[in-house]
Amino acid sequence: MRENSDVLANSGFRQSVEVQIKDKQSYKRLNMTLVGQQHPDYLILELSRQYCWQDILPMLATEKNVAIKTVSPKGEQVTGVVDILHITQYPQKLLFVSYPRNASVEILRSSPRVGVNCDARLQLQLKDKLGEPLTGKIVDISNKGIAFNYFGTSPVNIEDSRGLEAEVRVKTDDETILLQQLITRSIRSVGPQLWQLGLSYKEKPNNLQDLVSKLFLHSTPVRELLSDNDPGWDASDNTLQGESESVQFSTN
Repeated sequence: MRENSDVLANSGFRQSVEVQIKDKQSYKRLNMTLVGQQHPDYLILELSRQYCWQDILPMLATEKNVAIKTVSPKGEQVTGVVDILHITQYPQKLLFVSYPRNASVEILRSSPRVGVNCDARLQLQLKDKLGEPLTGKIVDISNKGIAFNYFGTSPVNIEDSRGLEAEVRVKTDDETILLQQLITRSIRSVGPQLWQLGLSYKEKPNNLQDLVSKLFLHSTPVRELLSDNDPGWDASDNTLQGESESVQFSTN
């Protein structure tokens, strides 16, 4: 664990933030989203629409500072105390806060990840049936699980997303790679209408090394690199001959 006040300077777009605020004799946790910042002056947090603004505003108005917790795109859990600088309620319910003082940073990702870019389809187990397939991409894989990105709206309520069973299919020219017994660990917005699901294995696959190799080889950049249909490269005899004929040597 380390301390760094500037750790949020390069945080992702629409990053989830948990705000802890005092409510009478206890503490209430609010789900907010980091929607902007002006480093090193302030962060802009948007209140989730699940809350009644009339209930939350009095609590925020009476506090000078609050505790926050978030997970950065690098897998770092950041906690700290921020000062409330300004509150707006129209057109968005926004909270302007300072950068956290002496933020504590804990590395959550202890396992190395291999970046891939494979077209895939994911299905979540919703109650007693599989949900609609989500078309997206596997963007990385580790010995703990995978990350899956897709465009659209959140398939489930973020608060209810942890612990859902899932399966992912990657269709190649030769076969269908099936990753089963996956469990959702997180879902977060990583761009405009772009969501990322963190999925862990129920049990580490016995063929993990084979899976990593197959996903890497079927990753879009690798397939493009190995493709014979690159329009920018033509090594035919005619091309080489044409180029050689265009060069004139003087005999003078």
